[in-house]
Amino acid sequence: MRPFRSLPLLAVLGVTSPALADDDADDRVHTKAVRRTAGIAIDGALDDAGWASVPITGDFVQRFPDAGAAPSQRTEFRVAYDDKAVYVGVRMFDESPSQIRSLLTRRDQSSASDWILLGLDSYHDRRTGFVFGLNPAEVQRDFLLYDDSMEDTSWDAVWTGAAKIDAEGWTAEFRIPLSQLRFSGKQRQDWGLQLVRAVGRTGEESAWSPWPRSENRIVSNFGTLEQIDGISPGRRLEILPYASGGVGIAPVDPDDPFHNEVEGRYGAGIDVKYGLTSAFTLQATVNPDFGQVEADPSQVNLTSQETFFAEKRPFFLEGTNIFQFGITDNDGGGQGLFYTRRIGARPHLNGGDYADYHDTPGETTIYGAAKISGKTSSGWSLGVLEAVTGEEIAQLDDGDPDTAAGAQVVEPLTNYALLRVHRDLWQGSTAVSGIVTAVNRDLDDSELELRLHDQAYTGGAGITSQFGPDQHYNALFRTFATWVHGSREAILEDQLAFPHYYQRPDARHVEVDPTATSMAGVGAVWVLGRNNHPHWNFATGGDLRTPGLEANDLGFQPNADGLSEWIWAGYRENEPSTNVLSWDVGASAWIGGNTEPLIAGMGADLSGSVLLSNYWSFSSTVNANFNRWDVDALRGGRRLRDESGFNWNGNLGTDGRKMISVNLSGHVNRRPATDTFGYDGGGEVAIQARSNLDIALGTNVSVSTNDHQYVDEVVDADEVSHYLFARIDQVVAALTLRAAWTFSPRLSLQVYAQPFIATGEYHEYKQAADTESHDYGERFETYDNGQLSTDGDGNVLIDQDRDGVVDYGTSRPDFDVREVRSNVVLRWEYRPGSQVFLVWSHGRSSFEDNGDFRLGHDLRALARERGENAVLVKVNYWIGL
Repeated sequence: MRPFRSLPLLAVLGVTSPALADDDADDRVHTKAVRRTAGIAIDGALDDAGWASVPITGDFVQRFPDAGAAPSQRTEFRVAYDDKAVYVGVRMFDESPSQIRSLLTRRDQSSASDWILLGLDSYHDRRTGFVFGLNPAEVQRDFLLYDDSMEDTSWDAVWTGAAKIDAEGWTAEFRIPLSQLRFSGKQRQDWGLQLVRAVGRTGEESAWSPWPRSENRIVSNFGTLEQIDGISPGRRLEILPYASGGVGIAPVDPDDPFHNEVEGRYGAGIDVKYGLTSAFTLQATVNPDFGQVEADPSQVNLTSQETFFAEKRPFFLEGTNIFQFGITDNDGGGQGLFYTRRIGARPHLNGGDYADYHDTPGETTIYGAAKISGKTSSGWSLGVLEAVTGEEIAQLDDGDPDTAAGAQVVEPLTNYALLRVHRDLWQGSTAVSGIVTAVNRDLDDSELELRLHDQAYTGGAGITSQFGPDQHYNALFRTFATWVHGSREAILEDQLAFPHYYQRPDARHVEVDPTATSMAGVGAVWVLGRNNHPHWNFATGGDLRTPGLEANDLGFQPNADGLSEWIWAGYRENEPSTNVLSWDVGASAWIGGNTEPLIAGMGADLSGSVLLSNYWSFSSTVNANFNRWDVDALRGGRRLRDESGFNWNGNLGTDGRKMISVNLSGHVNRRPATDTFGYDGGGEVAIQARSNLDIALGTNVSVSTNDHQYVDEVVDADEVSHYLFARIDQVVAALTLRAAWTFSPRLSLQVYAQPFIATGEYHEYKQAADTESHDYGERFETYDNGQLSTDGDGNVLIDQDRDGVVDYGTSRPDFDVREVRSNVVLRWEYRPGSQVFLVWSHGRSSFEDNGDFRLGHDLRALARERGENAVLVKVNYWIGL
């Protein structure tokens, strides 16, 4: 971890766990809030009359690097409030004011600057924290902490803050409107409070309510802010209308009747937030803003699994934490019953499959969406979401003037719904939760009926708990189920497709039912261990999924039919020594397979990391995989005996406080028995060119060879399936540039660009033979040159019996993909919550069915392609009532 490169509150405050001492416990720090009696101007100075009668609180304690020691620099703060807002003033003394790091970046960007972070647990549930940050350049950050430790950086509030550097150090003032917080309507109430200070030049962190870093707790360790009297949530109404307009320029076929090279682009919509009660908020949107989102990174996916892309739309990002229900033991990879990018995604059908010329929408229109979310004082959290997307029609024309143009429905009218409940028990040490989702489509006897479900439902329930001495032990259990309904054709397609593969001839636990009109499945995950001990920690866990599990209508579930178990133990040391600030080591072992039951493989790994006193860091993991079977290799055919291998990953990072910092990473994987390997190396150089200009340049190069890359399943004249494989030599290279030039805390210019090249050359074609043989050479039948030929279109043709007659073939799989994606965004916050964006997006791509990686040739070919450009202006205006 590089704690001052990004300075998330998770690094500053801790990670995981609920907690719990009573409010009046002797070890919990307290301070009093005072009702404001005079004016407080938010200008960064603490000389207003309104501060004069407010008591000063101090006594911060160092958290890093020397936990428990006195800070090298003293910090004091005071808290006031009125009927509209909470005011916090902080004085950060510094013996060397000239060395205070004051980096000017865009809002919500962390940096190696000095910082003061303010956390308010206004629910006072020891689980939820609203966090606000300021640095000496008046850069603002805000995010939400939920479930005590999880971080939602998408949360944005409308508030004001100011900072100043003076002869004694620097000062910061916060004004947090009560409308941006959630709290009870009690006449007198206490809140949780935390302040954390970071000194940029030394890397020191200190906190008002400190706790050992090993305990991994955040909100549950806040101190107490007492005696807030007579405040009311009041009416909470926020309206954010937006309008956008611009022009797109792209090359088109002169005969294309639907598109012009230059086309206007425009949009308008509105987001509304309304406080239904002190606990619950309604958010609604019409034509939600897709705005200035950064393009998804380029990828070439040769697996059967879907690629996960993170959500970037503001409406779906904000408050998403209350709607999530993960289906893995660590919620990694985005797997869960709710994946927001299903709503408004690209239509399932493409007009290009029906005609030479087509006008197919790039995404599905969202007619409207609404969500209600909140948390009661008794610990109940509730999230309800409803969204409706419209029917989309592609206009078609085959280019024949004698044939009338046509149309094809490519996406049906669809309703998405979700209900999520969560209950904190025993002061948050235990929590239970549940979720139900529903997708209903109006297929209307269209071709989509053959492809899509008309109904899809999921449900889940779970419990998490911290227990034992000092809450060091943790347990997690979740179970979930899915049910989908559709036409016989649609359900049959499910059974035959990844990740189900009911047609596998050697699978004893599943079989294809061509008459079925529904499919159901269940799953579960569990973890039990100790994760908060200062040194030794351990855990065991696993997961189960039945073959019929299908959550992808509204969730993200790349795999089904699995059963695995793992065990882990680790040691960490957070007490600094002369040369080392912290280090850890860990080891794990696992075994996995499916519900047949079949053991597919097992493995073990050893990992470790170290943070040196000069703030350089290093981490490494090596693992050995003792593979036995790959049941998906033939994509529905027989299982394939697999070979063992090993992997190594390493990462080296330099001091992120320096003007230039470097992060290097490497990956190696080998399967010696099949001469399959992969080498991956990358790095990023981050340059703080000026206090308001930061540049990051990253590169990644991957070279790999797979001796049995799946190509195709082809059927010969006798209706016999042949599963084709080949040896693939693959090269992927990408360069990523990010730059931010910040003119003021309200005005910034961001640049993003990524050229990307990926090539794959296939050779040594073969077909699956005795896939269960212990002899690798017998698992495939390799074609010789006399059996292979190509036609004028480059298709690979195979003469199985060498009689001069082609028995079957496949299209040439070689590829050379080149892409450039970039955008430039000028952002101006002309008043709190209201912004203007000027966006220029550029992209270009080219493709050849040639697997040779030739950097110069590829770059020249990419440069010759005509690019697509779009220039847009978007304006929104925040209205708070």
